[in-house]
Amino acid sequence: MRPMSIYLTSLRNELIAFLLFMGIWSITALFYPVYVIPSPLAVANSFPGYLPQNFGHHLALTGMRVALGFGVSFVISSLLGVLVFTKDGARSVTAFMSALNVLPGMVLGVLFLLLFGIGSAAPITLVAILTLPTLTINTINSLMKRNTNQEQYLTSIGAQTSHFVQMLYLPALVPTLLSNLSLGIGLAIKVVIMGEFIGSQDGLGYLLNVARNTFNMKEVFFYLAALLVFTLLYQSVLSLLSTTLFRKYYYA
Repeated sequence: MRPMSIYLTSLRNELIAFLLFMGIWSITALFYPVYVIPSPLAVANSFPGYLPQNFGHHLALTGMRVALGFGVSFVISSLLGVLVFTKDGARSVTAFMSALNVLPGMVLGVLFLLLFGIGSAAPITLVAILTLPTLTINTINSLMKRNTNQEQYLTSIGAQTSHFVQMLYLPALVPTLLSNLSLGIGLAIKVVIMGEFIGSQDGLGYLLNVARNTFNMKEVFFYLAALLVFTLLYQSVLSLLSTTLFRKYYYA
């Protein structure tokens, strides 16, 4: 299958997912008054009257927090996963990360709020801590599934380190990094929104909280739909990268 065909198939699947969400939303709205669950048409017709004037500022802050928190987690988890793999410490680190993964986000959010106060530090730290275990475990597990037969063959012929990297580690690592970028972004967005609920006076999470408290459900559902659209666009970009620039690794 050609790369563009693969990408178009992925894009079609994402579009179907969006239309499915819109369909479920529309059907559910039929059974509730508009002040509880407004229909997509009602939200669209009232746009942008329910948005605050400084919406762009809040949107930029949330984007910055997601990028920083997730970026830190992605870099650390990638480096830690590779280091653990090369040092044969996979089981110990995986057990530790599994234990870290069960920490309740709400409790950590309150703790970080007490430590850092209201602002960006609490949600950024929260997303970094809560996404790190999942990404690290995924990296370690993927590297552990390398082709051992090929590794034994390269060892038997006295292959250099560059050959191991090119023929074994990169084919395992590149798809893993793409998977982490896909897997982590949804979790990162949810955690940042939760962090802004708890410890911020700005950002989309803060706006969601205000809209919820004032029963402005059109605004609430607009934010939810906007987050979904952003996630689908982000996934389409990753699909494009996996079918073009990284195709030789991703579809090996």
